[in-house]
Amino acid sequence: MSNIRLVAVDEDGTFLRDHLNYDRERFEAIFSRMQRLGVRFVVATGNQCYQVQELFPSHAHEMGIVSANGAHVLDGMQEVFAAQATPEAVEHMIQAIHEHPEVPFSMLGVAGAYVERSASQEFFDDMAQYCYRQYWVDDFADVDDQIFMFSSVVDESVVQQKIALFSNVVRGHMDVIGAGAGYFDVVCPGVSKATGLRYLLDRWNIRPEECVAFGDSDNDIAMLSMVGRSYAMQNAPQNVKDAAQFVAPPCTEDGVLQVLEQLL
Repeated sequence: MSNIRLVAVDEDGTFLRDHLNYDRERFEAIFSRMQRLGVRFVVATGNQCYQVQELFPSHAHEMGIVSANGAHVLDGMQEVFAAQATPEAVEHMIQAIHEHPEVPFSMLGVAGAYVERSASQEFFDDMAQYCYRQYWVDDFADVDDQIFMFSSVVDESVVQQKIALFSNVVRGHMDVIGAGAGYFDVVCPGVSKATGLRYLLDRWNIRPEECVAFGDSDNDIAMLSMVGRSYAMQNAPQNVKDAAQFVAPPCTEDGVLQVLEQLL
């Protein structure tokens, strides 16, 4: 693939060695080369856009952000797209959460993320790593925001069971997708990192075949399947590797940066 015009990377388990940690000096050299070559850089993540902006403080204004699994898309600091779950879908999901209090959730919208006070401080703190604007609320039903996603984390031994449970509960209203390491998200129907990335491709007049993408989880598969050159991380499960064309070194070895140094 000689004509690369865009690079899209997932964060946790892909670009990052561990949460919030990457070789910033090495990335700066690669980013400078991308700018000289006219190659766009996009972070495509299940995390909140405000977290991405803090993680890349020097470049947030000049990169693309596909956050909340494609539900919130920014070109630099300008919002391009924000999904909106129907009032019926939100009501249905809140009812399901109250019926299954053993599964805590963070509810995400344009203005912030929200956790009910019935959840533990440990859960709030865990979610706060990915949602930098997160607030305690008494009841999700009282929140006035444009809601587009719910996120949870449970023990990995039961995550598939909980995904199946909520998939059955919200079928026809929202979609449930795994995010790896016990995390899973409930998203607006048809919304994915691929659909979010498509907004930026159309805006920048870039074709999917001119893109390179990296990922490690189920929520990356649609994006990996749409681009011209796709990499699953060595630490990714087999189904993600099967969806990609190539396997990159693991995130703990800066696999994304290794590949980009060879490609660019």
